[in-house]
Amino acid sequence: MKNKPLGSFLISTLIISGCSSTGTNQGLHTNSTQAELETRELVSIENELQGIKNRISKLEAKISVIKGKGDSVTLNDGWKRLKSWRKLEAEMDYESVERILGPAHRIDGGIAANWYYENGGRVTFYRGSVQRWEEPN
Repeated sequence: MKNKPLGSFLISTLIISGCSSTGTNQGLHTNSTQAELETRELVSIENELQGIKNRISKLEAKISVIKGKGDSVTLNDGWKRLKSWRKLEAEMDYESVERILGPAHRIDGGIAANWYYENGGRVTFYRGSVQRWEEPN
């Protein structure tokens, strides 16, 4: 009979230590899952950052090409000079106009679009090609 309480104690100890061990494993499993999620998120952020770096490099390369052409038009402010407006030609595309005049200050339309500039100049496009323009006053 004296061994019965000792046996019960040993069984209780084994059960408690088993639960404790299971809880520890679950804790490790939860930490492992959390670490995997954080790793995936970090990889996603790193990929997004690399994409942004690539886009910046491409834009810097375009700027270098524009500056390398020896054109007297400073990037983004060609709209200020009449000389720039006189470089426009019918059927030019959006990129060509933006390279010469810079980005419009306001754009209206869709298939038929008007680009407006602060100095009163306007370029009218139809299906992506210049149809006409009005030089600033």
